Amino acid sequence: MARDTPNSLVVSNDLSELARVAAWVHAWTQRHHVPARTAERIDLCSIEVVTNIMTHAYTGRGTHQISLRLDSQHDQLVLEIQDDGGPFDPRKADEPQPPACLEDAKTSGWGIQIFRHFSDELRYHRADGRNQLTLIFQLSPLLQP
Repeated sequence: MARDTPNSLVVSNDLSELARVAAWVHAWTQRHHVPARTAERIDLCSIEVVTNIMTHAYTGRGTHQISLRLDSQHDQLVLEIQDDGGPFDPRKADEPQPPACLEDAKTSGWGIQIFRHFSDELRYHRADGRNQLTLIFQLSPLLQP
């Protein structure tokens, strides 16, 4: 069983765990002096990815673990999220289509688009029955406030 460290967090597939994810991201980005804009992007993306896993990855009942890890590598931050749900590569998911009219507008189904937009790169692979999604956030001085 995985263990929490300052750079990693393991949560169960219970929506109440989203508060722990947000608190962990906030503490990590504060400890590493991550610029506010980048910290907000990491927070938003982590919550969207974990919410999608919790609501879509598990078909049966039971407790599952979702592992998160944050790391700083040169001029980028790396958020890695692993789960044991069915294989799913969000890079291959279709983009939602804009509604033809306001009545057709949906408020859900935008999570993948959100983390595609707010991260600088997405990587995915599946190994040992686990999905591994990696989101890259650039720390280029040109992108900072």
